[in-house]
Amino acid sequence: MIQKESRVMHIELRTFSGLKCRILESDGARPGTSRLLVILNHGFGAPGDDLVDIGGWLSESNDQLGEQCTFVFPAAPVDLGPMGMPGGRAWWQINMARLAEINQTKDFGELTNLKPDGLLEASQQLAEAIRELQRTYGVTDSRTVLGGFSQGAMVSTDVTLRHGIQPALLLLFSGTLICRDEWRKLAAHHEGCKVFQSHGLYDPILPFSPAKELEALLRESGFPIEFMEFAGQHTIPVTALQKSSQLLSALLTQNSGLD
Repeated sequence: MIQKESRVMHIELRTFSGLKCRILESDGARPGTSRLLVILNHGFGAPGDDLVDIGGWLSESNDQLGEQCTFVFPAAPVDLGPMGMPGGRAWWQINMARLAEINQTKDFGELTNLKPDGLLEASQQLAEAIRELQRTYGVTDSRTVLGGFSQGAMVSTDVTLRHGIQPALLLLFSGTLICRDEWRKLAAHHEGCKVFQSHGLYDPILPFSPAKELEALLRESGFPIEFMEFAGQHTIPVTALQKSSQLLSALLTQNSGLD
């Protein structure tokens, strides 16, 4: 339980379209009463609860967020336990050795043009889970925030573009560009949505340059995007969390007339 003064945040485990999800919301919240549904997807090799503390941080950063947001943390469908990573999960398999080689040669074209095996299945399952969550909590795309960290940011980008989801805000923490040509075509036919993207200048796993290419692709397609670079590596800095808190609070204010 996460407690701040008189407000208690409750964590519940539920399954949506086959994805086990941890739901973090204020005690006493009921379906249809939250103004924002915030879905955050973890990265490769992390456990399903990896980003729950981020939801706790955001809920404590602003009373509005704790009271009026339902945070959802899906566990990715691929179990990495048999690959020697007990508790680790993935949206699709990643060849980390090959990724390291790409980073050494700085031939990022292979990375940005990659369409990983398992991406389409993960994107489809996540899209179905998002729609089921929206029906359960009585919200539309305009009250849905989607995002994630690293591979979670990639699947969030793909599901937005491929399945025509138009979240109120897309949060991309240390993600990167893949499926370059396909994403460009999909983005050109998407109505666009507000994007906040953050990336470390010294990221040794998903380098900075391809992340900037993703920003350019989305911007050229008409997505209003704010990019935050930081002097760090593969992480989510406090400055990115603070900005996310501000953006979520702004959405709550904009949506207040809808209740």
